Amino acid sequence: MENEKKNIIFLADMQSFYTSVEKAHDPRKKHQPLIVAGNPKKRSGIILAACPLAKQHGITTAEPLHQALAKCPHVIVKKPRMQTYIDISIHITSIVQRFTELVEPYSIDEQLHDVTGSTKLFGSANNITNNYSMLSYKKQAYGPESALEKIKSFQN
Repeated sequence: MENEKKNIIFLADMQSFYTSVEKAHDPRKKHQPLIVAGNPKKRSGIILAACPLAKQHGITTAEPLHQALAKCPHVIVKKPRMQTYIDISIHITSIVQRFTELVEPYSIDEQLHDVTGSTKLFGSANNITNNYSMLSYKKQAYGPESALEKIKSFQN
């Protein structure tokens, strides 16, 4: 039992995914508060995502758009582009699959990766984590079990 190899499972959660995609699409918005929400002309809908700058103004996910606009009148409101987000998520998955084929999507912006067999090629779990930094993950945790990593991520 002592020589039994423990699995190394990564949980990767992408930083404010929808707004990160929008800012990557238009880098001029990089230093501006931005949200992804419903129709700004009708002032309808809820906040699907808020970038860290918008969150600094007190904007939260799932709040009504009109409340967010009251908190930060100069916030940039982008309509959701779900197919774009899906396409980019799939592309990121293809990058991660260079490290391991054992990728389990948890949601559009979270994935579990079993890199147990990858350490021989890419080094320690810490080294693989450093290589992941290019993907702008908000949270990275690793350990022996998928569910455990998800729970641990809430503690960080």
